[in-house]
Amino acid sequence: MTPLEQYPNAPDLFHAYRTWLSFPSVQRMPGGWDFEGRFYPDYLFVGGASFAIHRTAREYCTGAGLDLGAGLWPLPGATAIDLERGPGASHRLEEIAPNSQDYVFSSHCLEHIVAWEDALRSWIGKLKGGGRLFVYLPHPTCGIWRPGSPFVGDGHKWAPTPEIIKSTLNRLGGRVLACDDGPDAMQSFFVCAEFGQAPRFTVI
Repeated sequence: MTPLEQYPNAPDLFHAYRTWLSFPSVQRMPGGWDFEGRFYPDYLFVGGASFAIHRTAREYCTGAGLDLGAGLWPLPGATAIDLERGPGASHRLEEIAPNSQDYVFSSHCLEHIVAWEDALRSWIGKLKGGGRLFVYLPHPTCGIWRPGSPFVGDGHKWAPTPEIIKSTLNRLGGRVLACDDGPDAMQSFFVCAEFGQAPRFTVI
């Protein structure tokens, strides 16, 4: 019998399922997965987490802006930028002029970056005076997104917390406008900060 993942055009998840099930801490359950004694529904594993925050983000992200790490699900109206896939794969952050954007939005991206504070400085450096940075991130209590878990491996380099993000944005010159420490239905949280003057960071 041919394994499902060997059929033409098999979804990526078919490959992932067999890998996940090789871990003793993971069990398949109806409608989701049990990991370390906690149930996680299937919708958390198919991508597109940003859809859950689009409506809220659009309240704060107006004008010309960027979606960094947009993947296949860019924020409507934003210029998508992504290193690997989706409509943003043909764009690079380096092509964006400093102090040129009304907002920068990013969903489930910062946790993939080791030098995450440097990345934040670079993102903030693209903002005009009064520009806003809106970040949506996996909640630290969500086991499946913990660095080193069977589901993300070494893809997640660290575990952001609402406290760390808010304090860092304040230290970098931002004023937090809105936040939800979560976790929400996508096991995530968001922080939106405004930068009253054009940042004076060295940007790439």
